[in-house]
Amino acid sequence: MKRIVIITFIIIFLVGACTLTLLMNKRQIDANARVSGNLKSIPVFVTELRMQKMTDDFTTNGSFSAIHELTLLSEGQGKVVGLLFNTGDFVKEGQVMAKLDDELVRSQLSLAQANYDKAKSDLQKYEGLLKADAVSSQQVEDARLFLKKAETDVTTLRKQLDYMSVKAPIQGTIVKRYIETGSLLMPGAMVADIVDVSRLKFIANVAETEAVRIQKGMKVDVVSSMFPGVHYPGMVVSIGVRADESKRFPVEIEMPNDLKHSLKAGMFGIASFAFGEEKEALCIPRHAIIGSIKIPKVYIVETGKAVIREIHIGKATDSDVEVLDGLKPGDRVVTAGQINLDSNSPVTIVNNK
Repeated sequence: MKRIVIITFIIIFLVGACTLTLLMNKRQIDANARVSGNLKSIPVFVTELRMQKMTDDFTTNGSFSAIHELTLLSEGQGKVVGLLFNTGDFVKEGQVMAKLDDELVRSQLSLAQANYDKAKSDLQKYEGLLKADAVSSQQVEDARLFLKKAETDVTTLRKQLDYMSVKAPIQGTIVKRYIETGSLLMPGAMVADIVDVSRLKFIANVAETEAVRIQKGMKVDVVSSMFPGVHYPGMVVSIGVRADESKRFPVEIEMPNDLKHSLKAGMFGIASFAFGEEKEALCIPRHAIIGSIKIPKVYIVETGKAVIREIHIGKATDSDVEVLDGLKPGDRVVTAGQINLDSNSPVTIVNNK
């Protein structure tokens, strides 16, 4: 019992000591905060705005996808008796990939062909007898209908026989195989996934101000971080007519793949749109913006105080943003130190820009 009391007192002492330490630390932090808050002004870096040349060229990120990508479905019905492909194989358009058991179809086609030959012969005989008034015109018409049905049966069975050979509808690489030798296929059953990356599609999402300047057939240079220095010449094939939720428009670019530096579907790249035009624009450093790009704001220095301004921006590069409204040449925009500012906070400019 005495031991329990001693342990209890020790625990109470340790808890009290920790509490006292935390209180003392808090007082020191509050004191430091009061000292900081007593600064007469907050140091900031600024840049004085001026008009400068800005090109209409821009770059945008996107991803590569295959020019053709599909899941091959079976059109015939039967057991797989010959499997002529595997995952990773390259197949050509029209190449036979699998064979189904066609014994029954061939037998039915042979019978249908015999019926067709007989119907054709009977029609010729009835037409001869009609001239001699030995048969009625109705009998001749029935013979013609029978020949037509026999011809349809032959055509149908020939098509079914053709379906017994599963062929690749496009060239490409097999990325997944769904069947094995002995599998029973029905019409619509999945056979394989085929991806053709001999040519690529690059999907880029651009802003509305950029989308209106892009034209179908425009040449675009595309690069990938996987192969630095390698350029893939592309061409715009379509421009989206509806924006996504972020108000950006999809632009589809087609290009040949490089045999020595082959890209794969799903990789990322950068597309460069060049217009060859320059214009005078009022620009600010991108890192001067506070808040989001959708509702951009900046701090400017007026009479020794930081004043917040809402701005309307246009074209943006990796380092600069065009200002369409809200600022004018000569304004001093805060580029560093914004995190410590509130509206009308006194500031001291610590750089000479």
